[in-house]
Amino acid sequence: MTDVDNFHLINDYWGYEMGTNILNFILKKLELFPQTLFVNRYHSDIFVGIIDITGQDPAVVREKISAYHKQAIREVLESYPLNYMTLNTGVYYLNDTDTPTEEVISHANIARRRAKETSTCVFEYNAELSSTEQKRAETIHSFQNALAKKEFQIYFQPKISGKTQEIASAEVLVRWLREDGTLWFPDSFLPILEETGEIESLDYYVYNAAFQWLADRRENGLPLLPLSLNVSPIHFRKIDTFTQRITQLLDHYQIPSKYLVFEITETTYIHNIDAVNQMIRFFHDRNIRISMDDFGSGYSSLNSLKDILFDEVKIDKHFLSAGLSEKGKIVLEEMFHLLKRTDKWIVCEGVETKEMVDFLIAEGCDELQGFYYYKPMEQKKFEELIA
Repeated sequence: MTDVDNFHLINDYWGYEMGTNILNFILKKLELFPQTLFVNRYHSDIFVGIIDITGQDPAVVREKISAYHKQAIREVLESYPLNYMTLNTGVYYLNDTDTPTEEVISHANIARRRAKETSTCVFEYNAELSSTEQKRAETIHSFQNALAKKEFQIYFQPKISGKTQEIASAEVLVRWLREDGTLWFPDSFLPILEETGEIESLDYYVYNAAFQWLADRRENGLPLLPLSLNVSPIHFRKIDTFTQRITQLLDHYQIPSKYLVFEITETTYIHNIDAVNQMIRFFHDRNIRISMDDFGSGYSSLNSLKDILFDEVKIDKHFLSAGLSEKGKIVLEEMFHLLKRTDKWIVCEGVETKEMVDFLIAEGCDELQGFYYYKPMEQKKFEELIA
């Protein structure tokens, strides 16, 4: 399956008549591709074709398609007043002629969408993509049922005081414990839920579980620790809904504000400055602290320091991911200096070695988080740790 990238821009600028002429031109070019058995315009600017590559090396086929792309594009640009055009092709190898047509088209279509992310603009459907798409479908279609069955479990990753080297607080994370007993980590399902918007429901589920945990410990006379909760970007499109839901949780559980920290990523802040500041004011009115997560991951960090309303800054773990080079130390030293002068509480994540610990403590890091101390752990283990 082949498409014309951003074809709507051609229609918008040159008109639908020229757009149609270009599509017909491309169709004729595709019909002339070697070993073509069938080509047709599927819909809009998407074409579907069948070619016979029996006995040919797939790598050679990819090169032929890529070369043909370039030839077809060159001829279109020579024949029409366009300055730029790109074709994307997804390939599915049909080894079993009993495979349902709908499945063949679906696989080729998925590969076509992935082709947009490659330098050659050609992508083959493969086992890895099949597995990814299967997991994607499973995530989308089973999420609500899993939420109702409480398959999502909150995990805790302790944060250590730079001064006392004792557990000072914890970040609340989430894992998906499937019915079959397999444990899914956030990287495998959170991006999908963010894309579909379902992350909103999961966030409220996690918030409720965290508030409930604090309330249960208070009721049983057990010590409390501040918990950090992540705020997904989707909430900044629905500020009123978010503030209403958080207000309901605060009113219901009556958790003292000193035990709550909400984390917002720097990237989210950069793209939603007004909405984030509105949310921060909402939290500050209730004496709840706000942390800027992944500080330093964007390009406006220094510029934003003078204006941000955050109480806490969480240094992006990539500053520590490759160890501590001399230049890396200099950058962190200057960053710490600026943050301390602007009265920000400093947290560092991704702490994995004694060298990192010694350096960060010497520079005045308030809290440290990482595998050197603890990995994220399930609720029972965390409770045993802080007992």
